[in-house]
Amino acid sequence: MPAPVIIYDLDGVITTRDTFTVFTAGQLCRRPLRLIPTVPVTVRRFFSRDEEYRRTSGLFIAGIALRGVDDRTFGRRATDYGRRVGGSRAWIRSSTVDRIRRQKEQGATIVIATATERRLAAALLETAGVPYDLLSATEFTESPTGMQVADHRLGERKAESLRELGVDLAHAEFVTDSFTDLPTAREAGSVVLIGASVRTRRQFDNRGVRYSMEP
Repeated sequence: MPAPVIIYDLDGVITTRDTFTVFTAGQLCRRPLRLIPTVPVTVRRFFSRDEEYRRTSGLFIAGIALRGVDDRTFGRRATDYGRRVGGSRAWIRSSTVDRIRRQKEQGATIVIATATERRLAAALLETAGVPYDLLSATEFTESPTGMQVADHRLGERKAESLRELGVDLAHAEFVTDSFTDLPTAREAGSVVLIGASVRTRRQFDNRGVRYSMEP
């Protein structure tokens, strides 16, 4: 019998907050004047229910925050930040980490699928002591103006990238807290919600996605 495959979202499930959003805010604060053009976008994004707008506006804000930053500098900052929050009890959902460790000890294949940048996510997971077999995460690339998103693994792209990596979604358990993960949830064999808001649960219900819940 093949080992069970369990896919975990990162932000809101393993962490208690949106890791890359807070990282981006910290980068903006290095150059406070860059906050100015992001304010109206951030306000609209906060109240918007349009997932496509939330995705594109997030990329816009990240582009401003990382303007003029090269790959080496970005990698160092992302890794340092991942290590810092990975070691913080306030950031890490210990019950989820314990769940993953138990499943790994029982022979499960653990996949982490996240829209957070790859180096940040890897440093966070290592520091927090989260065992995994495969990491699917957003990739950035250096451009003449700074760091830009090359592969944003959110929404449908998250599900697509998992398929490209050979993950059999139909026979996997998917653990998430976010409605943006609906494309992956629809393909997964089973869905578990951890840390999901009432709004997220209602959206899953309205789309006919069956799930179980854990604290």
